[in-house]
Amino acid sequence: MDARQFANEYIGLLKQSGIDGQTDEKTKALFNKYQERFPELNANEWKIIINTLLDTEDIDEKRRLLIARYWLREYLAKKNPHAALDFVKEHSAAFNDEVGVVAVISDALGNLAKDDPVAAVEWMKKNAAEFPDAMKAQALHNVVHSTARRDPGLAFTLISELGLDYSHAHSAMHTIVTSVTTNEDRTATLAALREYRDANHQNKELSSAANRMIGYFSRGFQETGINGAKTWISSANLTPKELETFCDELSRNYDGGEHAEWIEWMGATLPPDLSRSPIMDMIGRWTSVDPEAAGKWLASAPEGPAKIAATRSYAYAIFRHDSETAMQWINTLPPGRDRDDTLKAIHMNWPKDDPEAAAAFAKEHGIKQAGH
Repeated sequence: MDARQFANEYIGLLKQSGIDGQTDEKTKALFNKYQERFPELNANEWKIIINTLLDTEDIDEKRRLLIARYWLREYLAKKNPHAALDFVKEHSAAFNDEVGVVAVISDALGNLAKDDPVAAVEWMKKNAAEFPDAMKAQALHNVVHSTARRDPGLAFTLISELGLDYSHAHSAMHTIVTSVTTNEDRTATLAALREYRDANHQNKELSSAANRMIGYFSRGFQETGINGAKTWISSANLTPKELETFCDELSRNYDGGEHAEWIEWMGATLPPDLSRSPIMDMIGRWTSVDPEAAGKWLASAPEGPAKIAATRSYAYAIFRHDSETAMQWINTLPPGRDRDDTLKAIHMNWPKDDPEAAAAFAKEHGIKQAGH
């Protein structure tokens, strides 16, 4: 059976099923019989079948386009992305809704980039004027992600070649950094990120964003754990500032089970002036999910800057629920800035519906209030 006959017979079934898609068992069996052949069809056959569908006036246009987009994404874009992209260009008038065009182009470009990222980027550059929305959305993510898995250096080069604005460049950098899965890939991607950052040092906004991206390498250690992180960090030669960025991002988003190990490591690794914020964030997240475990660890933690930072965050986190215990911890802090700042933070976040208690707390601890 040639492609045109196949298309006509299958489209006949579509007409028979009606707009609501309801079919009897016999028709369902016929649908399944035809659909079993779908994976075997080549690009030319798919073009004939989809063209035949689009030319069929007996089926509602909206339904025709919906089915055509599904076939393009599920079969043609996966097996022959070049053919899928050519088809979209040839029928751009038919696929005149942004969602449909973006979906097909995104899938096709992502699959093309797996084998030929340069060709994917060239297509994007060449057709940016005709399909501007497709070039800025999921397609960009798919191309950059696929390229980064093969060559992170090339992925960063694509950002420059595509002339992306800050927002899309930021998104692309995030995609590249979060695509890595092994320490070897992390090291290669870190080198490429630094090179990209240095090449754009005159663009303060872009170079600053590149610096922040180093924090996202921490995402890959949620499952492998702290030992895997130590192995990579020891070989990555992170600067103190890069290490702080790594720890900041880790602490804000960590949801694993090694809070104590991370806190102790940060306290031993980061300079005291850089460890304060990530340790406070980490103990805060830990306290929100398991205050008993966090408190037990804190009670046995060795004295030092790490414990001071952890104590501040722990006391702040539990104050609303257990003010007595929180104050006991606050009173273990040495008199001075750490204790004062913790009390001020609690006062600043006092429930708005209890101003009298807030005022009494401020008076008791010598906190100056606005207007007083």
